[in-house]
Amino acid sequence: MFKPNLLSKAARRMWLVVMICSVSFAQAKDRGDRELPVRRPFSNFAIGVNAGTVGFGASVATPLCNYVSLRGGFSVAPFSYSYTYDDFDFSDILSKIPGAPASLVDQLNSVELGLKAELQMTSGHLLFDIVPFRRGNSSFFISAGLYFGTGKLITVSGRFDDATMRELENYGVDITKLSVEIGDVEAMMNPDGSVSADLKVRSVKPYVGLGFGRAIPRRRVGFRFELGALFHGTPKIVSDNISDTNSEELSDVNKFLKDFKVYPQLNFQVTVRLLKDKTRR
Repeated sequence: MFKPNLLSKAARRMWLVVMICSVSFAQAKDRGDRELPVRRPFSNFAIGVNAGTVGFGASVATPLCNYVSLRGGFSVAPFSYSYTYDDFDFSDILSKIPGAPASLVDQLNSVELGLKAELQMTSGHLLFDIVPFRRGNSSFFISAGLYFGTGKLITVSGRFDDATMRELENYGVDITKLSVEIGDVEAMMNPDGSVSADLKVRSVKPYVGLGFGRAIPRRRVGFRFELGALFHGTPKIVSDNISDTNSEELSDVNKFLKDFKVYPQLNFQVTVRLLKDKTRR
């Protein structure tokens, strides 16, 4: 859960950014360095498109001073994986039919459920890019800020098709007694033949990273590379289809997931400067 004290931390970070910018202007003035430009706040803008482990997205960046740029944008991850589950247990229904024909056994054993696992990484971000070297004229940067969006990391869902539902009902199968193994946890089917489970994380995720490339490129087009980490908290499997009889099994899986509190960020970005660079020398 997102804690309120993160807001106070964000306020302190904003104050730190203001102080860094103040020092930036003071150093540029005191040293009288005429070779390096002094960037004024919001003096230019750049748009970028990116691809990485958080998906595909776009962003807008603007300088706050020589040392700091502000970057905001969004990303989506249209990644999914479809597979079939066929390890159902029909022993109960077969035990009620003495001498069940082989054709019936074969038909029940061939029942399949289509499942889809989807990465739910749609998110926005607000980041500060800090350039600590060469008085803000280096291509190396450190990034810090927040990603925010959905509280789900992965969703697994599926449903029997109508033909399979009719077939099971004709055989007298109680759909709610069937179970599907999702993430080493047994999830019971809904009466309509559906099942779902989510891997939940924190909806607001602090982020730190580092990389190479300028937020506002010197030329019209620039390139950036970034490596970082999103702190999304302890992942937890959540599902209305998991019964109390499987609660201990679910608890064991969630205990295993507690060690995966960080989501890696690997990002490549192409940036385009919108305006002629307005700097004061």
